Amino acid sequence: MMRRAWLAAVVLLLASAMVSSPALTSAPSHYATLDGVRIHYKVVGKGHHTLVFVHGLGGEMNVWREQVEHFAPHMRVLVLDLPGYGQSDKPEKAKYTMRFFARAVRAVMDDAKIDRAILVGHSMGTPVIREFDRMFPTRTRGLVAVDGALVMNLPPDAAEKFIAPLRGPDFAKSVTAMFDSMTDHASPALRADIESAALATPQHVIVSSMEGMFDPSIWKEDKITIPLLVVNTSSPMWTAKYVDAVRAMAHDLRYTTVDDADHFLMLERPGALNEAIENWMKAKGWR
Repeated sequence: MMRRAWLAAVVLLLASAMVSSPALTSAPSHYATLDGVRIHYKVVGKGHHTLVFVHGLGGEMNVWREQVEHFAPHMRVLVLDLPGYGQSDKPEKAKYTMRFFARAVRAVMDDAKIDRAILVGHSMGTPVIREFDRMFPTRTRGLVAVDGALVMNLPPDAAEKFIAPLRGPDFAKSVTAMFDSMTDHASPALRADIESAALATPQHVIVSSMEGMFDPSIWKEDKITIPLLVVNTSSPMWTAKYVDAVRAMAHDLRYTTVDDADHFLMLERPGALNEAIENWMKAKGWR
């Protein structure tokens, strides 16, 4: 009982440090429904083209606040809380697979009456948008992978190594350690902001999402036939072998590296990410 009270206090304290954007805060909330699950989303701005931003593990729509502020004055921007995250429903019996998340993105686009979009995915959001393109190719104009994998570049036995610590009673401690390792250079305030969203995510959602990410069936190296922008940090995870595999997979690829940034580069180096997306869209005639 004391442990639960302590965890609730930590989440409340960290949540108080969270920062948002005026445009995102003032936008009305909408809800789409998939398999009885309500999915929270917001639409900001207007324009012929639409950017759909998909957060990663332990995240929520607010991680894209800097991108909303930058792009919404010129085009339509949609951000969502994936099922299990943020203000979306979090049913315990759901399987939080990448296909379920991809279907959730489709449900949100349908509800917002968006026929086709450029999808931007961070971390886990990258396999989500990759799966979306496989399932709904006519709805996808282009893909942007932000420090997220398109090719499985971890050994087969890595899954349980990552997931096992999250299954037990030290869930909060394990989540904090995991996100600490991804935010080495972030300010204390930004780290608290990121970790607050992760700690507010139920254990069953985090564990199921991790299991979904390691599902071998989503890591087929089939061709990506639409324009693809990859914006990665200079992490050693993105080896030359990985980059070569992505180049072999994609027909139309622009690969960019952002230095001096951790995993959450959209918050640490928002200008660099925004510029990379902006220049790529201009080259495609989408801006």
